[in-house]
Amino acid sequence: MERMTNALSTAVAVCTLAVLGTGLLAGCGGSGDQGTSRQMDMVTVNWIEGLAMTYMQEQILENRYDMEVDVREVQGGGIAFSSVASGDRDFFNEAWLPTTHEGPWGEQKDQLQKLGYTYRGTTAGLAVPAYMDIEHVSELGTFREALDGEINGIESGANVNDQARQILKNNDVEGFSVVASSGPATWQALQTAINNEEPIVVTGWQPHWKWSEFDLKYLEGAQTGQTDVFGAPEDVFTIVGNDFIERYPREVVCFLQEFEANDEQVGSLMFAFKDRGDMSQEEAMQQWIDNNPDHVDQWISQAEECAASDAPLEYLPDDATHSASSDA
Repeated sequence: MERMTNALSTAVAVCTLAVLGTGLLAGCGGSGDQGTSRQMDMVTVNWIEGLAMTYMQEQILENRYDMEVDVREVQGGGIAFSSVASGDRDFFNEAWLPTTHEGPWGEQKDQLQKLGYTYRGTTAGLAVPAYMDIEHVSELGTFREALDGEINGIESGANVNDQARQILKNNDVEGFSVVASSGPATWQALQTAINNEEPIVVTGWQPHWKWSEFDLKYLEGAQTGQTDVFGAPEDVFTIVGNDFIERYPREVVCFLQEFEANDEQVGSLMFAFKDRGDMSQEEAMQQWIDNNPDHVDQWISQAEECAASDAPLEYLPDDATHSASSDA
């Protein structure tokens, strides 16, 4: 008991000196700022919506919240999940759940938390130009020769490629392969086909700029809400490590937790990023911030309200979904 008392006295003394020397109560049981780290390592995948949001958030974190931010681009969502779960990265803002990233989330969720929503109500499926005379995935056989038996997918290992293959199998569509490619290569192929009014089938999803750029449609029987393969509408989450809330200043956690983009904001961000010309990613997103003060002020205001609250910051439950919150 005496040793415990001495240890407690020492701890109190250390905390007292820390408070007197720095004015910080973090780690001493006080009600001061949550976390003191000003260094954040973000990870993003080469999907344009996530890239745009990540580099935009980086600029706000650095210029509004005095953070030092490092962004790493990786190939594929699985790597992004692993990098956050391992502690190598702190933050990933494009976890599509509960279906698209079900695999990496299920494998690593003990080391991960849902901090907040990035976007609600996604869709995915097989998409074609509106001029193609086809409505249902089961009709694809009539276009086999014109399509050279190919469905244009995205990067190798992407879940949407496997979903496309399963849809073909479920509908007895034979003689097709889903060709893995980079996102930019797929969208260039889509642009070329549409310019020549040729048939093409791509793995598609929303939010994505292609829906504003091109007149597209999902094939019936091969889209979100119509089949177990693509599941119900999903949400895009910000995922972090288990100690994220404790490690970072409350206002920073609040900004990332309260940040949620709607269709207008995501579309505007994607086009600014895609059409940035010679500007760097950071310059393009700072220009977007300067040109869209209303959107930015909305996010900052929500963050300030959160930061000023006495309520403890909490993670979302593992099973949080848009449909669940809508029914509440």
